Amino acid sequence: MPFSFLSSANLDRSKALSIQVYEILLKAIVDQDLPPGTAIVKEEVGRALGVSRTPVSDAIAKLAQDRLVEVFPQRGTYVTKIHISDVQESAFIRQALEVAIARHVAEQHTPEMLTLLTRNVRYQKVSVEDEDYESFYQLDEEFHQLLCDFTGFVRLRRVIEGAYAQLARVRKLHLSSPGRPQDTYLEHKAILDAITNNDGDGAALAMTKHVSKVVALIDILFSEQPELFADK
Repeated sequence: MPFSFLSSANLDRSKALSIQVYEILLKAIVDQDLPPGTAIVKEEVGRALGVSRTPVSDAIAKLAQDRLVEVFPQRGTYVTKIHISDVQESAFIRQALEVAIARHVAEQHTPEMLTLLTRNVRYQKVSVEDEDYESFYQLDEEFHQLLCDFTGFVRLRRVIEGAYAQLARVRKLHLSSPGRPQDTYLEHKAILDAITNNDGDGAALAMTKHVSKVVALIDILFSEQPELFADK
């Protein structure tokens, strides 16, 4: 069964299934387990995950809204190629938000926040040294989520996640570039150092440089894997 790799996913039946199915399919698209052009068959996804058609349909509708899949009536649903314009827009939105977040946390953090951020960055260093890039990717995501949560603004993460989907595909490809995990770790460390020093301007500048790296490398990724992109 083409979607048998999804069967290892553990669903929490006490939580909204449609959200969990969306997150599982999103990860599969970002990880290239479902590369551009792959047909997503609702019935097969439902069987692999052990859920009904409804949560799969809801998840696909959200993926379509994020322009990660395209639904063709009477023909099926297919994973889209990466639209460079979407990535640029997502990066613009995320940069604007995350620069403000970095400044806010630098100016209003607690010792407990610093402890969590420092531990995360330390683990990042170990993951890079061990060449455990899957763990590093998760720590990368956690670093940004911690910063977002530390603002105390409960709706902020949802706003960022809305701009995240397209960008995530490039970020994952980005981290597989030679030397990129090490550079990402150093960029995170620069952000942490500025926060530790209560340097709002420095944290904002470090975050600006960090997020802008994704867009800067689009041309490289396009030249290396043009089949993944819809336009230039």
